[in-house]
Amino acid sequence: QDTFYLREEAPLPEGWECLRDMHEHGGDTSSTGWGGKWNPKKAKQCVLRTHTTSLSIQYLATHPEPPVKAFCIGRVYRREAIDPTHTPEFEQLEGIVMDKAVTFRHLLGFLKEFYQRMGFSDVRFRPGFFPYTEPSVEPEIWVDGLGWVEMGGAGVFRQEVTAPWGVQCPVLAWGLGVSRVAMLRLGLKDLRQLYQSDLEWIRNSPVHAPAAAARKA
Repeated sequence: QDTFYLREEAPLPEGWECLRDMHEHGGDTSSTGWGGKWNPKKAKQCVLRTHTTSLSIQYLATHPEPPVKAFCIGRVYRREAIDPTHTPEFEQLEGIVMDKAVTFRHLLGFLKEFYQRMGFSDVRFRPGFFPYTEPSVEPEIWVDGLGWVEMGGAGVFRQEVTAPWGVQCPVLAWGLGVSRVAMLRLGLKDLRQLYQSDLEWIRNSPVHAPAAAARKA
């Protein structure tokens, strides 16, 4: 429903049988799976990615032993209604941390530290639902004039996601909207302003520069 489908098809990756079994009955894990019949034709269908999680999974598949830290910024696409806080394409910051002793509390600490370093002192979390993480959470920050603003999604990968690749340790994962952070840091009220070709606005808007760079200048 929120995906852009393409006409092209791609071959199934090596080990796709494990993914089928995980969907249908949970494979060799304690999960009962998602049920239903896994359709290989559907799996071959190409879409514009809705999350950068596809990159994280590829990295985990080739690095299944702890410790692992991986981060990326990539463009994602969703069939969203355009409004001041949503656009059909935007940049997502993806992060994963995998180790033997990491917990959900570590994840909350990482997210709070990130947003505080971005200049947002008030950070809170509310329970969320994502089919690939459990528990799941949505971080929110307080912005004067806007109230609490939801910034993304995070959680601990479910074993249905990690087991097919031989990953045995907990994996903390988050996907955050970089464009939304930029909008708020620049004092904008509408996400669409970041993508408009408004030369007058660009000329009149201050350029943010780190303190060290400003001193050198």
